[in-house]
Amino acid sequence: MTQPTTIIYLTGKPGVGKYTIAKELAANHGFIVCDNQLINNPIFELLQYDGYAKIPDFAWEAIGNIRRCVLTFLAKEIHNSYVLTNNLYEDAGDKVCYAEVVYMAEARGSIFVPVRLLIDQDEHLRRVVDPKRRNRWKSIDPQDVHDEPPLLSISHPNVFSLNVSNLSPEDAAEAIMNHIKILTQR
Repeated sequence: MTQPTTIIYLTGKPGVGKYTIAKELAANHGFIVCDNQLINNPIFELLQYDGYAKIPDFAWEAIGNIRRCVLTFLAKEIHNSYVLTNNLYEDAGDKVCYAEVVYMAEARGSIFVPVRLLIDQDEHLRRVVDPKRRNRWKSIDPQDVHDEPPLLSISHPNVFSLNVSNLSPEDAAEAIMNHIKILTQR
């Protein structure tokens, strides 16, 4: 019997290190990265998003259509393990987005591991304003650190919360892989 594939879903505010950790999981653990910027950037580039402006609702609708196409593809491409990233708040749209990813993972028979990345405020502020983030059309707005909407509450049995304030990407990836190892030994 073949080992099931894994879908890791890294969630957290902009600048916590989702993409950096995803790249580490790809480089050293065989995952393919499906970063939220892969989905957002066709629209962000057309908007010439400056890292600060509010994204118009019609743009989010287009991004939702792209995301659904990508998730439909991933539901059928069952041979690889993927790491997805996103910033999810406790609102109706982000709950739907999360549910779509859960459904995709279930449809392909993968182990689903949602990971909530947490960070201390000072370290978060240092990371989010890094001008290199602008190269990938990411927010560089320090207000993202202070935004009040709560992050999406995830109650999946495989959820893993990880404070990455003092962790290297390698250490964060290793902690996630250790969590998956424990899950697969149950």
